[in-house]
Amino acid sequence: MPKRWIVAGFTTLTLAGSATSGVLLACGDKFLVPSRGMRFELTSGARQAAAVLVFARPASSLADIFERLAIERALRNAGYRPTIVANSGEFARILQQGNWDVVLIDVTDGPLKDAPPGSPAVLAVAAHANGNDLARARPQYTAILKSPSHSQAFVEAFDAAIVSRHAARRNAQGQSR
Repeated sequence: MPKRWIVAGFTTLTLAGSATSGVLLACGDKFLVPSRGMRFELTSGARQAAAVLVFARPASSLADIFERLAIERALRNAGYRPTIVANSGEFARILQQGNWDVVLIDVTDGPLKDAPPGSPAVLAVAAHANGNDLARARPQYTAILKSPSHSQAFVEAFDAAIVSRHAARRNAQGQSR
């Protein structure tokens, strides 16, 4: 009988402790695999604070991928609030107006020529590019997404670009002091 009370008490304390902490430890947590690493995602607040501009011309492969994979919905679900532009004149005007953290373009649109001071991180989508085209384009962009097949690839690329941009800003501020 006392053994049952001890087990019941232990179970109750365990459940009460996990309910208040908000974290349940799974059995697999003790078996970390070093080669796989851990995902560190941005918080929703950091994503909402990020200024994101997407240039998707209707005739570009990016517009097709954007629609097919429901990228806008995935970005909004992750916490981003992207500004989406389809006209090149409007894109140039909006690019000059804002202090953008990340800009997403199709690699066929070429690098940003009229980038404002404090240039944003530029992600490019290369849906139909060959190896030579990619080799030429790599130095011009922060990252290139080659034939993305799921919307999470965009969210992860935006997260990585924003993290590196914030790190670069902190380093620049630290060096200027």
